[in-house]
Amino acid sequence: MRISYTYHMSILLHYRALLFLLFLCFGTSWATDIQAKTLYTYTDQSGTRVITDNYHKIPPSYRSRATAVEQESEGYTAELERVGEIVASSKGFVFNVPGMSFQQSKIITYAGVIALCCVVAMNLSRSQAIRLLALWCLVLTGIGAPVLVYVADDGAAAVMKNKAAQIQQKQQDRLSQAQ
Repeated sequence: MRISYTYHMSILLHYRALLFLLFLCFGTSWATDIQAKTLYTYTDQSGTRVITDNYHKIPPSYRSRATAVEQESEGYTAELERVGEIVASSKGFVFNVPGMSFQQSKIITYAGVIALCCVVAMNLSRSQAIRLLALWCLVLTGIGAPVLVYVADDGAAAVMKNKAAQIQQKQQDRLSQAQ
């Protein structure tokens, strides 16, 4: 059985797109250089404090009095801040969605990953059963994610519940004052 050239090319393009997405998601954390920068400081004859990052630039007479301080490199700090918005070390892989709480952002992130996996499975699979299952999961994710965002810890349902409890407390206070 001979498979056409265009079919091979479409499969190759799908795999390239998948690899690109994986690199985009996880490649930035591999690309960072996680090294601390050492700074040396000493006071010269005139009382001026000198700071340098090269130990060999310190005159030999001051080397015994020089103190070393470990400092994060600027590239690492900037990368850490950028990645810190996306990935929290103890909180898992979560995109920070503006205007939403952490729990809501977590739901949106995981729903997006599930949806992406379903779309990839639908496009790469030859089996109709797997395509149907992926479509079913995609529809359930589309229905379930907004519901979960609504009932999350800091979601709209919790906010309305807290407001209702405050109103009820105010009414009880007024009733107790009236009696």
